[in-house]
Parts: sequence; C-alpha cells; structure tokens
Amino acid sequence: MVAVLSRFKTELGVREMESENRYRLSLFGEFGDKSLEDEFWEDSLGRSAHWTAYIALFCGALLALFLANSYFTERNTGLFMKITPIRLVFIFLSIAVSFTARRITKHKHLVHLVTFFQISMVVTYLLTLRQYQSLNYFSILGLLVITMALFLLPNRLVLSQLVAIAFSLAFFLGPSRKLAGLQANELYRIVAYQTILLLYGSINFWWTEVNKRRAFKARKELAELSVQDTLTGVFNRKKFDDALDEWLNFSERYNNPLTLILFDIDDFKGINDNFGHIAGDGVLQEAARAVSAVIRKTDVFARWGGDEFALLLPNTDLAAAEGLAERIRAAIGSLALDVPKKISCSFGVAAYEKGDTKQLLLRRADEMLLRAKSGGKDRVVS
Repeated sequence: MVAVLSRFKTELGVREMESENRYRLSLFGEFGDKSLEDEFWEDSLGRSAHWTAYIALFCGALLALFLANSYFTERNTGLFMKITPIRLVFIFLSIAVSFTARRITKHKHLVHLVTFFQISMVVTYLLTLRQYQSLNYFSILGLLVITMALFLLPNRLVLSQLVAIAFSLAFFLGPSRKLAGLQANELYRIVAYQTILLLYGSINFWWTEVNKRRAFKARKELAELSVQDTLTGVFNRKKFDDALDEWLNFSERYNNPLTLILFDIDDFKGINDNFGHIAGDGVLQEAARAVSAVIRKTDVFARWGGDEFALLLPNTDLAAAEGLAERIRAAIGSLALDVPKKISCSFGVAAYEKGDTKQLLLRRADEMLLRAKSGGKDRVVS
C-alpha cells in the first residue's frame, strides 16, 4: 500500500513537471515547445489576421489624409510631386495587405506579411523625410507614432523589436540631421525618449503575448480535462463516442477499414476486494500505460468505464487488430505490479461492416468480449 501511494505521488510530480516544461515561456514571451507555439498561432490566426487588416487600412487612410492635405497646400510644388508617388504606393500597399491578411490560412505567412508591412511603414516614412530640405519637430512625432504602430501589429516580438531598432538607428543617422536648430543636448533627449518608448513597447508587447499564451494554456488544459479520464490519463467515454462517430462516417464514405477492440481486466473486483481500491487504481494506470506504449498516435484509446477499455483502430483490418490485441495482452500480462497476482485481460475484436451503426459495432465487440470471458479469460476473440 505504501509503495502504491509513493508511486502515485511520483507520477503526479512527473506529470506536473512535464506540464510545466511543455508550457514554459521564453524571454520573448513564446512557448519553448515549437509545436505548442505553432498551435497557439493557429488558434489565434483569425483574430491576428483581422487585427492586421484593420491596422493596415487605418494606416493607409491616415496617409491618404496627409496626401489630401498636401494636395491643397503644396500641389504646385516640386516637393508634392516627389512625395505623392511614395505615399500612393503605401496606400495601395495597405489596401493589398488588408485584403491579403483576411485570406491567410497559415500563421507563418501572416508573420511574413506583418513583417513586410512594418518594413514598408518604416521605408515609406524615411523616404518621405528624405525629400525635405529641412525638418521640424513634427518629424519626431512621426518617429514616435510609427514606433508605437510597429508594436501594435501582431508579430513575433523579436521581429517587431528588430524593425523598431533599425528604424530608430536609420532615423538618427539620417533625417535627424535635417532638424532645424537642433542642439546636441536636444538630440540626446530625443534619443532618450525613443529608447524609453522602445523599452515600453517591448515590455508591453511581451506582457500582452504572455497573457495571451496563459489564456491559451488555460483553455487547452480545460479542453484536455473535458476529454480525459482523470485516473488513467487516456480519453474518456465522451471523447471516444465522438471519435467513433467521426471514424464511422469516414469509413462509410471512403470504405476504409475500421476495427474496434473492447477489453477489461480479468477478476478486477477481486483485486479491489483483496488488495484495496488504491492497488486497483494502480493496476488500471499501469495497464493504460502499457497499451499507450504500443498503439499508434492515430488510434483512439479510452477508458470505457470501470475496468473496461475501448480501442478504436482507423485504417486497420481485423487480422491486424487481432495481432495488436495479442501484443497488448502479452504486455499487460508481463507487468510487474504491487499485487501478488498475475494480471490478465480479455479482448473482444470487431471490424466495421458497410452500413454498421455505432450500436451495432459496439454490440459485436461486446459479444466477442463476453465470449472471451466465458471461454476462460486471458484471450482474444474476434
């Protein structure tokens, strides 16, 4: 009994550590697990794409207002003729980005699009400033506004930081020299303000991304709990029923093989009565772990109820399912457990037949399981 309790505590600690490592966040506010990070991006793709589309349209509309103002105040000047093509290109580019963002289906494509748009914002502003002979302090305001806009777009933090830092360096090494009457101490003050803005933007962006991923983690864990058997960690009956419906429809449409295995632990009530329910729980856990080690990722393994388990094998015929059931039977029979009794299981195997309903397939598998039990147990019947 003490050994079983100790094992439970150890397994609980291992699970908590595995969960903590899986959801660990990097310095850039991203999941260290690449597959989990990709899953997060896919989950948030729709929201991020729409946000990108709205910001792109807003930036294009804002520059259109500047262009309209220049038309009424500077249209007869050479300066207007120089900056108008630059602004028009960006306006059309903003519209194109807005429409493209709404149609993106992969997160990496959205990252590329957002980064491209950020660079376009920066290049457009720097090229516009280059056309002026001298600049005023409104140029500094533009620097600050564009920097904030860079951190509003849903991109990876490191990419937004690189674009923002490159923009700042390009501005201070180029257009800032055209600021009329700029003193050295004033330049240093502007540099300090921009540095503070970069730090604030990075920290705020990082904190936002961390909270997004924490919310994603909470939703994911809740979803996993809703389909998971709390004792064994495999799927629960509800999840299995849903998966069975889906695969039956798939097999009905495409005529693919599908096999169902039902099995339970022989004389499980005696284990609980003679060695206690904690020992019985340990047997269920070890049996579930042994099965999980030999099945494929595409197989659907669930605790059906009590000591009974169900295993759904897509794209698997009856002969292959029988072979797998025998391997599972041998694996469970060779388990070294804390009960002084050999553990065995009985298996019922049934293959999907054209026109089968869920009830018919389950009934046939259950009948095979009953034959295995009545035929002496510790055997596979199909």
